[in-house]
Order: sequence, then C-alpha cells, then structure tokens
Amino acid sequence: MAAAGRRAAGGAAGAPGPRWFVKTETFAKPFPEVREHLEAHKAWVRGLQRRGEVAQITSGYRVDAEGRPGGGGLMFFQAESHAAAEALCRLDPLVKSGSVAWKVQGFVPEVGDIRCVEGGEWVHKRAQ
Repeated sequence: MAAAGRRAAGGAAGAPGPRWFVKTETFAKPFPEVREHLEAHKAWVRGLQRRGEVAQITSGYRVDAEGRPGGGGLMFFQAESHAAAEALCRLDPLVKSGSVAWKVQGFVPEVGDIRCVEGGEWVHKRAQ
C-alpha cells in the first residue's frame, strides 16, 4: 500500500481513523496463577470481536525455538489513539489481575506482505 494510502487508512500517527497498536506482555506470576486470567483474557478478546468493539484484534503467545510458550504474549489491535489503546489494555483480565508486566506501543506498517485475518491466522496478502 502506498504511504498516502496508509495514512488515509489511519496508518500513521495523527491520521484519522483507527491506528495499529501492539501490547507486549511478560508473565509476572507463575503460570499456574496466571492460567485462569489467561482464559478470561481469551474470552475478553472474543467478546471484543463479537461485539465489534475493536475493528481488528488478534492475541497470542510467544514461543521458543521448540515451540514451547515463552512466558508472555502479544496483542495486535486497532484503536483511535494511544490513550484509547492504553485504556483498552487496562481492561484486559491479565492486566487487571497483575498477571503480566505490559507495554503498549503504536505500530505503523511500513513494508511487508502479511495481514491479520479473523481468527488470528496470519496469511500472505494477495495481489488485488
């Protein structure tokens, strides 16, 4: 997508419309203490999707070289502003319970050929 198209779609800071954000998190408690809050987090994300409260959102966990969970996760989502993104993250059951140390940052897609589709599956963009 050309730079002007990204800005028009809310891809750059200060542009109208939703912008992309990423929340990074690392477990702050042993996994057995996190588990119930993790399940609540998944239900929360599904609810946001089902109710249409967030235009685009996907959440998942990081893994090591052998595919084992690595003690934290990522959440990519759209929000109208950094303040709105941070406010949304503060509603996350993992955050509310103190189960994770977290940080939210804006994300401006610049180059690449992947897009996020419903269900959290990453696919290659196809020429349109």
